[in-house]
Amino acid sequence: LIDAMPLLGDDYQLVIAGESYGSFEKYQAQIDASGCADRIHVLNRYIDDEEVPGLFSAADLCVLPYRSATQSGITAIALHFDLPLVATPVGGLAESIEKPGIGLMTSAISADAIAETVRAFYAAGDATFIENIRKAKATMTWEVFAGKILDFYTQHFAH
Repeated sequence: LIDAMPLLGDDYQLVIAGESYGSFEKYQAQIDASGCADRIHVLNRYIDDEEVPGLFSAADLCVLPYRSATQSGITAIALHFDLPLVATPVGGLAESIEKPGIGLMTSAISADAIAETVRAFYAAGDATFIENIRKAKATMTWEVFAGKILDFYTQHFAH
């Protein structure tokens, strides 16, 4: 994602928020060499719960540039704030993001693919993604979950 920033226009800003696992030095070197350091804002620290709404509400898009993953807890937070996603095609991200239409998947794990997909998101606009996020969230309520448990019980155990 850092390497994608020079491929995007000067209107793009990047916020990297959260505590880095391990040294942040290699990422800082990438930022410094990118020519975009003035557009990349780093909060390399634990993000308190009180800060989360401001960060997610200020964003247009949540980008998950993973090289490996199974799922992402960040996806659930983005959904809570009706924030569309762009993610690299690893683990189960495609199934949880692309299938319900809550974001876009890159074609590869590369700066070019990330930049291309970010541009595609802005070209498409966020309305359809936000509508799909709201539909997905409606299926993820405690009421729906409880109803499915009761249905399962009724079908298999109630006589």
